[in-house]
Amino acid sequence: MLKRLALAGLLGASFTFAVEVNGAGSSAIAPLIQSWANEYSSITGVQVNYQAVGSGAGIRMVSQRMVDFGATDAPLKPSQLKRKNLMQFPIAAFGAVFAYNIPGVDNLKLSTRAVCGIFSGRIRYWDDPTIKADNPNAHLPHLPILVVVRADKSGTTYTVTSYLVKACDGQLRFHKLSKKPYWGIPNLVAGKGNAGVAAIVQKKYGTLGYVEYTYAVKGNLEVAELQNRDGNFVKPSLKGFQSALKYADWGPENGFYANLTYQPGPDTWPIVGATWALLPKERKERDKVVTAFFNWGYTFGDKMAEKLYYAPLPENVKEKVRAMWVDYFYNY
Repeated sequence: MLKRLALAGLLGASFTFAVEVNGAGSSAIAPLIQSWANEYSSITGVQVNYQAVGSGAGIRMVSQRMVDFGATDAPLKPSQLKRKNLMQFPIAAFGAVFAYNIPGVDNLKLSTRAVCGIFSGRIRYWDDPTIKADNPNAHLPHLPILVVVRADKSGTTYTVTSYLVKACDGQLRFHKLSKKPYWGIPNLVAGKGNAGVAAIVQKKYGTLGYVEYTYAVKGNLEVAELQNRDGNFVKPSLKGFQSALKYADWGPENGFYANLTYQPGPDTWPIVGATWALLPKERKERDKVVTAFFNWGYTFGDKMAEKLYYAPLPENVKEKVRAMWVDYFYNY
């Protein structure tokens, strides 16, 4: 109770310290932060500006104190947080999907075997027998599969490679999750940000690209059903994203790190990630303004998040984050 009162006091007083907050990083979380920011500004007058420059750039910019907060889908390790003097906490979870553009083909199913075949370079055409086996009624053309990846250091890539490393078990050219791996496959093209990948898929036949789900919905892109860890074909859904959250062990001792990909469950979507905020620890007054914004999002932004297909954090995780804020502001 004392911590909740302390939190209410410090957040309530924070608006006098600044009227503008600047953040940068993950493009996956950008629609949610920008949606929250618009509503928050109309209520409080605090302007939250956010640049969707990618997780790698977000980490660099907050590390160099160019912005008030960074956002990354690839969380920093405790040793990195200590070295950079940063605080880290999760914002929300999201699903990454494989969007595709094949004329006349909808409801495409991609088995784990097919996905691993594509990303290992063994499957190069859309009419490959492995793909046809799960899509017997689809008119799959003898068209090269053009894989669309991220050109920048990307947290979405980090999430997708986490899934691929687990699901494909040694079949790929890379063997660990990465923000910018060496893909080592033919027929590859890169786009900047989630928006850039979505734009390429939208315009070019034969493409298969990974994007945060909101970008696929906004771009009216076809999205493949995937086989999850339990072997079931599932469509991307908020329920499927939320199902992965219950397997996370969130806590401040490791910077609230959680790996949410390829988790069990009959309806669980296999490619689920989260986005973490990064704040400079030496800027307490600015941090009060930033955490007030995220606390508002935790408190009032869940419906907005769900409307945009983001999975809000469980309430017990939000409470752990709030307790960390109070400890930082009063005891650090």
